[in-house]
Amino acid sequence: MSRSLLIVSVFLFAAPCLTAADTPTDSVLKYTPPTAPVAPNPANLLLRLIGLTAALLVLCGVVIWLAKRGNRLTNTKGNSAGRLRHEGTLALDRRSAVHLIWVDGQTVAVTTDATGLRSIVVLSEPFDKALDEAEQREAA
Repeated sequence: MSRSLLIVSVFLFAAPCLTAADTPTDSVLKYTPPTAPVAPNPANLLLRLIGLTAALLVLCGVVIWLAKRGNRLTNTKGNSAGRLRHEGTLALDRRSAVHLIWVDGQTVAVTTDATGLRSIVVLSEPFDKALDEAEQREAA
């Protein structure tokens, strides 16, 4: 039994050596680990990081400038031929304000705060009509 075990173990250890030969196919099939890549230059990486950060900050500034400019253009008073006209704004504090808006012949006060629109109040009509009627009564 020990003899057969010895033969089997010799065969198992000797078999790879017996079957291996230096043939052209063996050199193709042999594993050669790849070479390690060259480490990147830290100065170039740092310059690229700084450059891209600066470009991103400039892009953010341009977007903010365009947004402010676009908002300013939409808030212009324009001609008075429209049915809605912004008359003025009174800022009460950082977050609340009263806006006077002329809407189709009526003046409306709109109050806003940090949560949004708070109230809309239609102000009394101008006294021009009442004064004209009073003058007409006096003349008659």
